Amino acid sequence: MTGAELDPMYASLRRTTRLTWENLPAVVAISVGWFLAALPVVTIGPATVGAYRAVLSLRENGRVDRPAVLATVRGQFVHATLLGLVPVVLVALAANYALAYLASGTVATGLLALGCGYAGLYAWLVSIPTLLGLAEGKSALAAVREGYLWTARHAVGAAALGTVTVALFAFTSVLMVAVALLFAGVAGALHVEFVATVSGTDSLEGGVRQ
Repeated sequence: MTGAELDPMYASLRRTTRLTWENLPAVVAISVGWFLAALPVVTIGPATVGAYRAVLSLRENGRVDRPAVLATVRGQFVHATLLGLVPVVLVALAANYALAYLASGTVATGLLALGCGYAGLYAWLVSIPTLLGLAEGKSALAAVREGYLWTARHAVGAAALGTVTVALFAFTSVLMVAVALLFAGVAGALHVEFVATVSGTDSLEGGVRQ
């Protein structure tokens, strides 16, 4: 195998492209469903858990298991809502402090803006494996713990995943309607594939060390 084939991001992008191409109508349905469900912003967590659950069922069974998606969203709704709001609140605070800094020029508000911005970015990266854990049926405590540890162990990979996700959002936004038709489904598939690929590599390395 070549180095490119061994790279988790390359492998994940390739699998995501194949999954999207082979199941385009389902991916579009996932994207539209997420877009509509996440419009109130406070529901972005449950919407994301639902999208992940839909991608997981599509990946496992070749179709979206709607009853499983609805059951997962209902069961994890409160936890997903709270966890999904953490990055949003931190980014909102960063924006407010940034505006205050522009108005007053106070060093303290500038530092608070940077601190909240960094915390919001990190919380978003942690939320990816955390909400995916909720979609897999894990308890909130287990999902948060495993999501934090996964991000800490794979800081570079998490940053790369975040960068690619932002680039995907920017690209689909330029195409206007594509942000509603493709972004969430493709991004969800990429997140699922990347976390699975990296976790699988960890398992193999652990087996070798033993």
